[in-house]
Amino acid sequence: MSATPLTIIEKSLFTADILCLKMQGENPIDFSAGQYILLGTDPDNLKPFSIAAAPTGDGTIECHIRSHDDSGWMQALFAKDVGDTLYFVGPNNQMALQDNLFPTIFVAGGTGFAPMRALLEALLKTQPIQPIHFYWGARKAEDLYQDDLLKQLSAQYENLNYVPVLSEEDDSWQGRTGFVHEAVLSDYPVLEHHQVYLCGPWPMVQTAKEQFIAAGLTEQNFVS
Repeated sequence: MSATPLTIIEKSLFTADILCLKMQGENPIDFSAGQYILLGTDPDNLKPFSIAAAPTGDGTIECHIRSHDDSGWMQALFAKDVGDTLYFVGPNNQMALQDNLFPTIFVAGGTGFAPMRALLEALLKTQPIQPIHFYWGARKAEDLYQDDLLKQLSAQYENLNYVPVLSEEDDSWQGRTGFVHEAVLSDYPVLEHHQVYLCGPWPMVQTAKEQFIAAGLTEQNFVS
């Protein structure tokens, strides 16, 4: 499939190394929460990024991009500005909301927050009645780059509980510490009859999945 042009309509930096791009195509982009696109400055050199917000009806796409290295590819992407053209292929399927009413747990590590946010927004639009828990793990507080949004949503929806977790020591931090999946297991040592959505660094995903399954979570009710 050939790449399609995208125009940057909003650009901001959440942190020095986490970029937020909102983009629109020549035609409105039809997508679902949990999907991803292949994106880049060169149509022949694209990388995968999750779509970071549920569809709003305007056909735009938002991505949260962390620069894990100082590569020329990433420098070129971060240098782009509003009005500039990028290229994408997709959207492509990655994960999707499951049709059940089990208590729901979202677990995000770092910028794995992006698809978890999109799925959460899509779920909230259905006016769910089940308890919803959103755990977001990061190394330091500034990496919880949409902490205010999660606090706002948890205040708006009585059945939504937000738990931020930091893995690095911070004397000014008053919240939970350690690994985010361990915080989940501390609160819910038995995960039978729960629905879990997880996204983050691959080693974290593998470790968390193994421990969640050992705690009674079924493969059917685990999405990553």
